[in-house]
Amino acid sequence: MTLHWTQYLSGATAIYCWLVAGVFLAFSDFIMKSLGAIPPDQAMRAMQSINILVFRSIFMVGLFAVSAASLVFISNAAFNGVGSGLLLAAGVIYLISVMGVTMVGNVPLNNELAVLDPASSEALQVWRHYINVWVNWNHVRTLGAAAAALLMTIATFRAA
Repeated sequence: MTLHWTQYLSGATAIYCWLVAGVFLAFSDFIMKSLGAIPPDQAMRAMQSINILVFRSIFMVGLFAVSAASLVFISNAAFNGVGSGLLLAAGVIYLISVMGVTMVGNVPLNNELAVLDPASSEALQVWRHYINVWVNWNHVRTLGAAAAALLMTIATFRAA
């Protein structure tokens, strides 16, 4: 049995996509709840730090690698191999629900938080809005990453 290059790519991408979904799930499930349970100025400083450090993390490499693979799946859907429709769907779901939501929903909120002085009078109101809206967007990213990962996983095994 000879494996097609898309099987290797979809298998590796599925693994990292599951990891992305897991990181997002951790934020939705307990990280943001933990930040919401401590004094707001401390929580804001912690989230400001997270939003800086994430750019130097292996997580970002994978986030964009899955995006690149998704573009390959979308552009290569015409290869008509087993699972190509699943990979096309996975790529579209990932790019819209993870990257699109990140750019349209989470990043603007992070940018607003980045310039905020946690000791300022407006900080508490901004933080309350931030934590609720950010988490809602993050739920979408979590579900989208998991759905894309599942489709990639199914496509990989169907083609094997």
